[in-house]
Amino acid sequence: MVQIVSGDVPDTIFVSRSPGETRAVLSAGDEVLEIVHRRDADVQPSAIYLGRIGARVPGVDAVFVDIGTTQPGILKMKPPFPAEGAAQAVVVGVPPRADKGCVLKVEPNAVWSSSIKAPKLLQAASDPVRIWWDRYGVAIKRICCQTRAEATRLASVLGEGAPVETALVSENLFAEHGIEDAIEFSLNPVVPLPSGGSVIIESTAAVTAIDINSGATDPSTANREAIELIAKELRRRNIAGHIVIDVIPGKGRGALPRILSKAMAADPVPSQVAGYTPLGMIELTRQRTGLSLSESLLGVTGSLSTKSLGLKILRDSVRAVVTTQIARVVLEVAPDVHAVLLGDLSPALAEARELIKDDIALSARADFPRARFEVRSA
Repeated sequence: MVQIVSGDVPDTIFVSRSPGETRAVLSAGDEVLEIVHRRDADVQPSAIYLGRIGARVPGVDAVFVDIGTTQPGILKMKPPFPAEGAAQAVVVGVPPRADKGCVLKVEPNAVWSSSIKAPKLLQAASDPVRIWWDRYGVAIKRICCQTRAEATRLASVLGEGAPVETALVSENLFAEHGIEDAIEFSLNPVVPLPSGGSVIIESTAAVTAIDINSGATDPSTANREAIELIAKELRRRNIAGHIVIDVIPGKGRGALPRILSKAMAADPVPSQVAGYTPLGMIELTRQRTGLSLSESLLGVTGSLSTKSLGLKILRDSVRAVVTTQIARVVLEVAPDVHAVLLGDLSPALAEARELIKDDIALSARADFPRARFEVRSA
């Protein structure tokens, strides 16, 4: 189980570069505080695009903007609106999620050449490791990177004095430091409390509802344990938007909003605890800065999406090949994973081939469940 500790001071950053994605984790001792998954093909918050103005959004002071994604982004602005087809520099506030396009803001300081045609990425998103390094400075004692190329890149980005070190590709960096367990823990809607109760976290498109169950313990103890845990989980899972907490009626209930505000004080993402609703739920908001962990990794069924599985399989396959020195690699996977590796994840597959300095032949196995894969020599 992931340790829950309040008042943690970040001291370590772990970074794992694998085919198609970079995963970064901020931790304090054994406690995972923040988890960031960045896939190469995805739109990221804070990225700056040269977009093309589209039609007005019906009934709202906003316009659609084409930045090259499947769904146009939405740019809220006051009239007069730019002409349709005009170029406009925008920064991504919230990336696409579910069936919603990006939430965009005007970027007034962007400069671009007249030869650049919209839509076009003008500036990549801010590096999360750079953000953490700037925020916590000398408190960060270790930045452990996988691969060597990623360590070299970050050493250049962060500058002299950054405590960057390299982990071997053959190491399972995240598993050895308990991070894989922390990710799995933070994808589970049911979170156990130390005293035996539990917290249930369920998110919809409109609201995240959190329920506290006391189990065999008294309601007061369960509520206090839950409030401390919820503050941690909101940050670790990057849950944002409108949130309501159904606390257990009982003694000491009136102090819980204040306790929650104090517990969330270390979270750098702005939040506001509004207090109790008329029906007795704690209501709060947390600013949306990107996708939640579940939005990034899970599909509509609540299990890992096919893309997440494909990237995990490539990550594990590269490690297996490097460790065992397999030649003439054949990767056997389930049919839907096979399709995504040859489709959306084909650049990641190409990167995996470069990492092992060998070809990877794919084989679709109809008898394999989605998560199963095998690496063998031809």
